[in-house]
Amino acid sequence: MLIQEHHPTHSCRIEHYQPGELHINGQVYHQAVLLDGSGSVQPVSLASSAQLQTADLARAAQSQPEVILIGTGERQQFIHPRIAAAATGIGVECMHTAAAVRTYLLLQSEGRRVWAWLWV
Repeated sequence: MLIQEHHPTHSCRIEHYQPGELHINGQVYHQAVLLDGSGSVQPVSLASSAQLQTADLARAAQSQPEVILIGTGERQQFIHPRIAAAATGIGVECMHTAAAVRTYLLLQSEGRRVWAWLWV
């Protein structure tokens, strides 16, 4: 059986995470970011995942990812189910950021379409 690592062409490469700091594609981020599946990293001005709105997830759903990950910082928090419902037919998972980074890398290695909001 031939086993080889998959390197998606349109994705972000998360190199390191520690509380307060994310290393993505050779850059260091000290604030929340959005990885939108196209390979771009966008700073997020929201202070926490609790400030996500229905429109944020609806916008994500328009690009049809398979999964939306929400890394909530050092402690796991949940978003309101009404907000998650805006991503109809798409899995929305909330977890602490370290777990979200690991999950993002795993799904990315499988070639899955993933969006991620990550709070540091």
